[in-house]
Amino acid sequence: MDEPMFTQPLMYKQIRKQKPVLQKYAELLVSQGVVDQPEYEEEISKYDRICEEAFARSKDEKILHIKHWLDSPWPGFFTLDGQPRSMTCPSTGLTEDILTHIGNVASSVPVENFTIHGGLSRILKTRGELVKNRTVDWALAEYMAFGS
Repeated sequence: MDEPMFTQPLMYKQIRKQKPVLQKYAELLVSQGVVDQPEYEEEISKYDRICEEAFARSKDEKILHIKHWLDSPWPGFFTLDGQPRSMTCPSTGLTEDILTHIGNVASSVPVENFTIHGGLSRILKTRGELVKNRTVDWALAEYMAFGS
């Protein structure tokens, strides 16, 4: 739902008309003779290759070692193999009826005869279909958590 075109459409139309910063900077460097166009294009190609190779390598990663990249502020929170320690907590579950109610509210417009942005309308329709099909995406799950 964090789509700036919903809340600031005029400003973002102006932003879309602008050249990207990289393009402006490249044009400046080329005009000043710091680099020529082929050098610039080669650097862009190198960077794209680095990203593509890293993406391809990421598909080979089979084990997620949380401890390697997460600096936990709680010593001992993770076991030596990087898994969270077992913890007990009270059930936080809700009935399906309550979740359905929250999902239906999350996919509706609270005011009748109110025209909403087309993009938001599509999001709400999709969200309603998820509720109807008893499935959730990340955004709906988050909304249900907040709604409960």
